[in-house]
Amino acid sequence: MSIQRNSDGSYTITPRKPGVEAAAFGAGFAPDLGDPGSLSGIETAGEVATGGFLSYAIYSAVMAALETTPARRAGEITAAEQREVIMNRAWEATKTSVPTVLILAAVLGICPWLAPVAGIGGLVGGGVMAVRLVRTGWSALSEDQRQAITVKATEVGVDLPEEFGGAPAPAGA
Repeated sequence: MSIQRNSDGSYTITPRKPGVEAAAFGAGFAPDLGDPGSLSGIETAGEVATGGFLSYAIYSAVMAALETTPARRAGEITAAEQREVIMNRAWEATKTSVPTVLILAAVLGICPWLAPVAGIGGLVGGGVMAVRLVRTGWSALSEDQRQAITVKATEVGVDLPEEFGGAPAPAGA
């Protein structure tokens, strides 16, 4: 992600955007809003929609916070501007997720027996989200912080992947 201040005072940000992994996670781990364990159509659809929208909003807010941290640390943006970027990104992600989340909610509302599949999709989606957030978090760290983590990992015998400052894998491995 890059952030640049334009001549008119506005900012241009090329962000990472949350994908369908947030909808899958929201469907797989939707909040139980009514009868515990009930798989009735409208209730299930409402729970999946709520989980999907919350997942998209929280995921995009955390991603935006991580992406704007280096600019904030460098003094390129103020804390208020960072909050505005985070809120705008979370709102935009939630608005653009409406078709995906509602289609998924409708399918699970009509076919509640697909809930186990949604649970598996939620696990996969959660894993993808975790990987993307770790990568975004790593890129948000300063060079000194990355170096300190690499040194500590080496001290305790943890092999970091190459993208996180570890040694390249040997050829043929």
